[in-house]
Amino acid sequence: MSENSYRMSVSRDNFSKLLLLLKTFENYCTDCDVKNGLFRCRSNDRQAIISMDLTSILANNDLSFSLIKSKVALLKTFELDDNIQIEDKTIVMESNESNYEICDPFTRLIFRKPVQRFIDNQFIDNDQFNGIIQLSEDNLLFSYDINNYIKRRISNIALGFQTDVVECNIADVSAILKIATSNKEDSANLASGIVVNRSVGNKSFKMISMPFVLDISADLKINCYTTNHADVYMCKFDQSFYGVTISIYTQVKVSNM
Repeated sequence: MSENSYRMSVSRDNFSKLLLLLKTFENYCTDCDVKNGLFRCRSNDRQAIISMDLTSILANNDLSFSLIKSKVALLKTFELDDNIQIEDKTIVMESNESNYEICDPFTRLIFRKPVQRFIDNQFIDNDQFNGIIQLSEDNLLFSYDINNYIKRRISNIALGFQTDVVECNIADVSAILKIATSNKEDSANLASGIVVNRSVGNKSFKMISMPFVLDISADLKINCYTTNHADVYMCKFDQSFYGVTISIYTQVKVSNM
């Protein structure tokens, strides 16, 4: 067997979990490029890095294909109707040098592997990732938890205001999150009294709304870090979906208020 070849059995629950996790990002990532069980790539707009550890489903195997949206729709073929009873409830995933083969007792599906250089959202290896994301707890500016109920409110407001940014305003050692329409006529305060670990003066920055609006019923944790550049912060967003931690990293441009 070649290095990229494997054959594994996946439970239907885990297979469904994999599809749901990938579907979550079908509007943000065109392609899928899992290496050693880890999904780690840039979003289409290159504003964020998305990371998920899928080893609980895929072990240390690779899974690369173009067009997440169409492949998820295709692979939903293997989800069983409640009325169907079969003894073997696993799905076999097989990889060879050129193809993936997915099969169960009813269907065998084969699709060709993409040429690596043509994948839009290529896997970011550890060297690249560590060069881009350098987080130190010494630089933690604030950490804040948003429960799922408030996150849904934020998502609804962002949708209603037709905006893809959430603004953070810091005044000395306290911060607030807010959303406003592009013309600034309509706005909403989302969270206030966020404790900032040290005074940085009056600062403002805009975060992508993606972590807030993902179709995930889970609390969201925001960690904001200063960097070596006074006008750049790093934000990390963590939430858990079906036991898999989804981390989203984004740099933000900081300005004085």
